[in-house]
Amino acid sequence: MSLNVKLDRSTLRSQAAEILFNMIKERKFPGNRLPAEEELARRMGVSRATVREALYSLVQLGVITKRQGKGNFCHPTIANLSARLDISTDFLELLRAEGKEARVVHRNLAFTAGTAEARKYLALGEGEEVVRFDRLYYQDGRPAILAEIEIPRNRFKELPSGGEAHPTLKEFYEHYCEGELVKMIIRMKSRIYPPAAEIFQLDGQTPLLWWQEKWLTLEDQPACYASVYFNPGITSLAMVVALG
Repeated sequence: MSLNVKLDRSTLRSQAAEILFNMIKERKFPGNRLPAEEELARRMGVSRATVREALYSLVQLGVITKRQGKGNFCHPTIANLSARLDISTDFLELLRAEGKEARVVHRNLAFTAGTAEARKYLALGEGEEVVRFDRLYYQDGRPAILAEIEIPRNRFKELPSGGEAHPTLKEFYEHYCEGELVKMIIRMKSRIYPPAAEIFQLDGQTPLLWWQEKWLTLEDQPACYASVYFNPGITSLAMVVALG
């Protein structure tokens, strides 16, 4: 891909960022050092300000590191990563990385007292119930992620009917429940959990990555608890951490 193109003037920043991202991904810059902003602007036929905005976007993604007095350095290794948790926790988006097909369905909706973990986090009183259901994610037709969701029953405006689900749990919650979800606390552990292993067609004693999600509303109220299990034969998740 060449930078010698005229970009759509209505989307200069995004177009410039996409071009630079693809060039970095394809290792078009020997020695991983980018040309000066003036040179990039000249090649693209855009202003230096637009190039600076595009560079900033890629710095935020971890694809470029800026060093005062040294210039801009690109990271093809990071550009070629997929399923990055530091960018998105949308499981459908992560499973669709590299062109894979993914979908999610709701199953097993029930009214229950809730698990001990959910009751503790949601601060449920005596006699209060949760609506419990599964969100089962498939990649290329294979079960990849099982999320067991528990939401206080009194938060629901209406109940879901099952089948194909909203793309994200946040969208689901804000459609069916009261309040806006704004924060999620994640704790990662491992667990032997035969029900999930059976769905994944694994031995029941296979240790699984166990991800506990605790959701908070705008008012900082606990709203949702989820136990998430990942099929180790399908899911591969990555994170990028900037070191100063």
